[in-house]
Amino acid sequence: MILLSRSEPLMVIVATLLTQFRTWLWVKSAIISGIKKDSELAQLCSISNPNRIYYLRQEVANTSINALAKAVTMVLDLEMSIKRGAESKDLLLIILSVSRLFKLT
Repeated sequence: MILLSRSEPLMVIVATLLTQFRTWLWVKSAIISGIKKDSELAQLCSISNPNRIYYLRQEVANTSINALAKAVTMVLDLEMSIKRGAESKDLLLIILSVSRLFKLT
C-alpha cells in the first residue's frame, strides 16, 4: 500500500474509497432502474462531467449491485472503526474482503 507507506491519513484513504464505491453504486442503481440517457444519469448521480458516464457504465457492467452495496457497507464500517482508533492493518483486511466481493470466476 503505497499510500500507507507515504503516511497518508487513513481517513483520507477511506473517504476516497467510499466516494468511489458510492459513485459506482449510484450508477449501477440508476442503470438497473432504467435510466438510459447519460445526461440524466450524470445529474441523478451528481457527476459534473456527463462524458464520464461512459466509463462508469463500463466499470459497473459486470458488477452486481449487491456486491457494491456490501462494499459500501464494509467501507462505512471501516470508517467508524478508524474513528474509534483502528489501525492500518484493519484497512488492509477490509480491502482484501472487498476485493473478494468482486473476484472474477
